[in-house]
Amino acid sequence: MEKVSDYIFVTNAIPQNVCVDVTKDIQSKEWDKHSWYNYAASNYSSESEKELDVQQTSSELQETLAPFVCSAIEDYMIKFAPQNDDRIKSFIKTFTPIRFNRYTAGTMMRNHYDHIHSIFDGNHKGIPILSILGLLNDGYEGGDFVFSGKHVVPLKAGDILVFPSNFMYPHEVKEVTKGERYTFVAWAF
Repeated sequence: MEKVSDYIFVTNAIPQNVCVDVTKDIQSKEWDKHSWYNYAASNYSSESEKELDVQQTSSELQETLAPFVCSAIEDYMIKFAPQNDDRIKSFIKTFTPIRFNRYTAGTMMRNHYDHIHSIFDGNHKGIPILSILGLLNDGYEGGDFVFSGKHVVPLKAGDILVFPSNFMYPHEVKEVTKGERYTFVAWAF
């Protein structure tokens, strides 16, 4: 592997009927504005404009999507980690609860990288090693997933995107211009 983009992995893992059912379920539930952690102020806040909506998963939806997330993580590790070394095989133990994202027209995810510390404030201990994003629907415009301001990753409903959760993978979701884009995210550690 020679380029950072070599470690970006996409697999079409989620059946369409599951995408449709999950999307219908989350559409009817309550959403909150996404918030960013400010290291200097040691607090969370939302941007005043273009901020997407987020929703925590339920145990039922976590159980529904977990097999597809596990399969994508396993495929990623088989592709990128030598399977003859037992220490490397086990570098991922679990992943966080899923968070759903809703992008309506005019919303986006600003450029960032996934140094998520808040997921480890309680019982879980570790660092995020892999970021996982699942796309649940098509039928919207805009909303491209972009690494480093230039590497667009084409995604379609049912795709799971897996990539390292470190500073070398700054990413963003461009503004949705029409329709609604539904995704979920989780972090493996």
